[in-house]
Amino acid sequence: MSEQPPAAEAPVWHLYLLETAGGALYTGITTDVDRRLAEHAAGRGAKALRGRGPLTLRHREPVGSHGEALRLEAEIKRLSATRKRAWLAARQPVQDDQQRRGASMHPILDGIELVAFDLDGTLIDSVPDLALAVDAALADLGLPAAGEARVRDWVGNGSLVLMERALRFATSASEAPGTDRRGGPMPGVRSTAPNGLAMDGQHRTCERSGTRERSRASVAPREGFTAPPRRSVAGKASLATAAEVDKPLLERAHAAFLTHYGRDPGAHTRLYPGVRECLDALRERGLPLALVTNKPYAFIAPLLEGLALAEHFALCLGGDSLPEKKPHPAPLLHVASHFGLAPRACLMVGDSRHDIAAGQAAGFRTLAVPYGYNHGEPVRESGPDGVVESLVELV
Repeated sequence: MSEQPPAAEAPVWHLYLLETAGGALYTGITTDVDRRLAEHAAGRGAKALRGRGPLTLRHREPVGSHGEALRLEAEIKRLSATRKRAWLAARQPVQDDQQRRGASMHPILDGIELVAFDLDGTLIDSVPDLALAVDAALADLGLPAAGEARVRDWVGNGSLVLMERALRFATSASEAPGTDRRGGPMPGVRSTAPNGLAMDGQHRTCERSGTRERSRASVAPREGFTAPPRRSVAGKASLATAAEVDKPLLERAHAAFLTHYGRDPGAHTRLYPGVRECLDALRERGLPLALVTNKPYAFIAPLLEGLALAEHFALCLGGDSLPEKKPHPAPLLHVASHFGLAPRACLMVGDSRHDIAAGQAAGFRTLAVPYGYNHGEPVRESGPDGVVESLVELV
């Protein structure tokens, strides 16, 4: 019986962008970019390009199968001229730098054109300042302090959830739950965060050009998205089954926390080792960077400015910047859409299962660091695409 001939390998399809003499951008797909360019130059290419003057190749990239190429081509063709140029600008420095960076970059960055980072527990250790603010807020209510060790296990889901967890602990430990031991009204509480921004649920983002208001984005999650289940925290009772915290008490505690934390959110906050080197290298090599945190937006700018990192991020999202926050994929889908990128070309870097779940639901590649705040659970159990002990390993 004769052997069957080996199956032919499927051709690799490429996406390319050409610019006409008049500045218009044309998108196409092919299995042989050089041959297609020669056809265009000889006037045998697409009718839309005939008589448009010299054509300049602005971008080319392998995208895999014909179906993938068609999908990506359709995505780009739907973009406005301005968004198409933003898409191109995000890719061009990466493409031009491929030879220089080559093997020096971590393999997880292959094909990645934007990196989104979590903040607390990934870039910075902010627990010392968070714990001071939590304990000060509890003291305003006449409740016992939680302490830094407990707060470290509670961080990661935003400030309101942080204070809810603190109140559950403090009211159960207190002889008189929910009362002010001083017998009077709680002093010094306001609902205003640093820089005079009212914490009123308005949604804001920040961009490298400065801080500005931005409308809410309507971003649909990937089909089948479900939030990760709530689990026990560091051996303690499950937060999902704990008694509900009195809502007015939680509102008072949260307002007090925002006041205390807003006075100096970075007093004792430090970068983790390797973070600055990583961000500097990624920025130098042309990869746009985004910050996606569940921390209230108003605290982001003071922290980044205090750590001399404000210029590194092209876009910042806080936990109140959109109607949904991590682990919902909406913030990451918003980032990809903002830069005109397909989610598969983006990487989410975080320290918790919520970061990884958000990235996976959004279609991002995911990278975890094991040193942050994940409620006492190994972040590897969340199934990230990769894990690094230090962010300097990326570069």
